[in-house]
Amino acid sequence: MDVTRIYANAQNRLLGLAGELTGEQADSPVPALPEWTVTQTYAHLAGICADVLSETLTPPATDAITARQVAERAHLGLGEICQEWKAATPAFLELLSTQQRTRYRLPVVDIWHHENDLRGALGKAPQVEDAEQLADFTIGGLAKQWSPELPSVRVAATDADRVWNLGQGQELHWNGPVFELVRAVMGRRSRARMFGMDWKGDPSSVVEHLSVMPIPERDLRV
Repeated sequence: MDVTRIYANAQNRLLGLAGELTGEQADSPVPALPEWTVTQTYAHLAGICADVLSETLTPPATDAITARQVAERAHLGLGEICQEWKAATPAFLELLSTQQRTRYRLPVVDIWHHENDLRGALGKAPQVEDAEQLADFTIGGLAKQWSPELPSVRVAATDADRVWNLGQGQELHWNGPVFELVRAVMGRRSRARMFGMDWKGDPSSVVEHLSVMPIPERDLRV
C-alpha cells in the first residue's frame, strides 16, 4: 500500500473540505461514528497524528484513546484543529515511510474510511480513489486470519481485477464493487445490506466474520 501518498492525498482533500464547511455543517453528526460530530472526527485524525509522533500511541488506538484525542481538542475550532494536523503531517509521513510494521498502515486505513464517513455525513459522493489498495490490505488481512472452521469465501471485485480467497476452497462467492466490499469489511455496511449483495451460497454463517469492526444496524449513505 502506498501509505504516504494515500494519506497525504486524503488529508489534502479533507483540509479542502473543512475550509468549505459552515458552522452548522461542522457541528453535524457523522452517522458512521455516532459519538462524533464532523469537527470531532477531524480532532480524532489530528490526535492520531500527534499521538503516533509523540510515541503516546502505537496503532491501533483503543476507544479510550480516541475519546481522549477528541476531548483534548474540544476547546478548538475546526480551523485550529486543521492547522495542528497540517503542521504535524510532514514528520508523520516521514515516520510512516520508514516503519515496516503492518500496524503503521492502520492510520492510512483510518483516514481513508473517515474521509468517506465525513462525505456521507455531509451528503457528498464517495471518494473511491485507492479503494483497490485499501481492499488488498484489509480483505487480504482478513484472508490471513480466516478460521478453517468457517466456510471458505471467494471475494471478487466486479469493477477491478481483484480476487481474495478466505480459506481453502470456494464454498461461497461474494461479489461486488471494490468500494462496497472494503466498506463492508470495515464495518460500514449493515447486515441487511451485506446479505443483499451478490452472493453465491448462503452467507449466514460468515457475515459476522467478514467485518473487522462492529456491523452497524442502520445503512450508511456512503
